[in-house]
Amino acid sequence: MQPVQKVPYEDHVSIKTGLPPGIPIYIGKHEPEVTKVSALVYSAEGFTFFPEIQASDISQIRSGNDICWVHISGLKDNEMINQILSDAILHPLIAEDVFNTKGRAKVEDFGNAIFIILDIIISNGSELQSRKINIITKEKLLISISETSNPFENIKTRITLPNGKFRTHDIDYLMYSIIDSVVDTYFFGLERIEDLSEKLEERVVHDPNPDIIIEIQSFRHTLIQFKRQVWSLRDVIMHLERSDSDFLTDSTRIFMRDVYDHVIKISEDLDIHREMAEGIMEIYLSSVSNRTNEIVRVLTVIAVIFIPLTFLTGVYGMNFSYLPGIDHPDGPLIIFGIMILITTSMAAIFRWKKWI
Repeated sequence: MQPVQKVPYEDHVSIKTGLPPGIPIYIGKHEPEVTKVSALVYSAEGFTFFPEIQASDISQIRSGNDICWVHISGLKDNEMINQILSDAILHPLIAEDVFNTKGRAKVEDFGNAIFIILDIIISNGSELQSRKINIITKEKLLISISETSNPFENIKTRITLPNGKFRTHDIDYLMYSIIDSVVDTYFFGLERIEDLSEKLEERVVHDPNPDIIIEIQSFRHTLIQFKRQVWSLRDVIMHLERSDSDFLTDSTRIFMRDVYDHVIKISEDLDIHREMAEGIMEIYLSSVSNRTNEIVRVLTVIAVIFIPLTFLTGVYGMNFSYLPGIDHPDGPLIIFGIMILITTSMAAIFRWKKWI
């Protein structure tokens, strides 16, 4: 392992320009959270949970054929994380990818270990966000690393059950369960997208104000980003399903195939919502166009009504010595009557034509 460099967190990978590969530098949009390390050692006979350990404790708690699951949450203590990965005799590129939270989802087989990077979907109010999950699988050892607090409490609970499948399966089943738990968060994200789609469609139909165009564009951006993550996730699971790695048993490959089907379903649903987003935009543009046409129609009706009235007032406003009815005592009333008659007649015709 390369020595850890003391640098503040950066948002851009350009900080690594000129540095040799394998340097673990944290790169991300958010301040790294405090690092916490826990471990769970289990076998068919029982389990032992260690809620908080140090890097040096891992070699002591590993024993025999028991499966050891080490979970690291938060990437602030890069020295501790680097030490854990170094003690596990892992390739230095793994540490580099762990601290680069802006990398894409992928899977790499290093022979003695399988390294997987995934995006897990989390909710921040009405906004969908993603965080990186790293899974490193070795012989009887699995190290999972997450940017945030432990998102796999449900798996830990299942391991503690005496009759659960974890007790009778090898470490590849634990790796599958973590991946399956990550995929489940995509269904949650898909539900949020469905809710946003329905609300946007309803607002566009009933209240197509100009401000909603920003929300539509934000929704489309979310769809594009979500789609990219789903495609990366699909590639990872497809690679694992077809991998000839000794870490994966035939029974676990069947479960991986089921997870792959789930990802395909998510991808298909996203395609539908992408079409709906385009439809929402078309509905908005149509509503704006119809509203503009309605305004133009009303203004046109008003203008057409005032054309003959303007003509009359223009004729009788000319400085001629003689105009019909100009000397008549009731001339103004006659002219006003004609104007009223023209206005009501034209309004009646427009009403009959259903133009107003």
